[in-house]
Amino acid sequence: MRRLTIAIVAVTTLLSSCGADESGLIGYVPAFDKDVSRVVVGEVSDSTTKPFVFKAATNEVLVVYFGYTNCPDLCPTTLYAVKSAKKKIGEDLAARVDLAMVTVDPERDTSEKLPKYLASFSDRFHAIVPTTDSELRAAEDAFQVTSSVTKQTDGTIEVAHSATAYVVDDTGRVVVEWPFGLDADAMANDLRFVLSDEA
Repeated sequence: MRRLTIAIVAVTTLLSSCGADESGLIGYVPAFDKDVSRVVVGEVSDSTTKPFVFKAATNEVLVVYFGYTNCPDLCPTTLYAVKSAKKKIGEDLAARVDLAMVTVDPERDTSEKLPKYLASFSDRFHAIVPTTDSELRAAEDAFQVTSSVTKQTDGTIEVAHSATAYVVDDTGRVVVEWPFGLDADAMANDLRFVLSDEA
């Protein structure tokens, strides 16, 4: 039920706030400067953890998403749309699009599990597994994301999370947000615009 509520809210946001504006972007452009470069979290790679800063490489963009590998709908739908959008913009531009996923379920999304999951959506990615709850909350606060993990008495685990993807530039600022439901064509439009603007 929580997941359905989040999806409904996200689609409502999409319908009310998205659409090409004078900037040429279809996604939601933040109304204020959203600098996320000050947040440092743990990136797992080859069973080691190293600091990760939310900032794209020079003349590139970083697509950031908060989710979890056991997500049955929102996460795979969004990540597949990003994958499809990269195919639509061609190899040259796609090579300048990086991906980072922050798990909101770090207890189950281990350093082995999350990278394997992301590999099915991108050949280039950062698997972000916060080492503490405060580290996760700091990242969520910077992006204005919410999540919760609830363990039921029968042993099942229920996860609720925001479903927006964020496009971050090489200064560490969010330039456009993609609410759940935005399709690959719209994402491709925004990637072309942002990357051509930075070139």
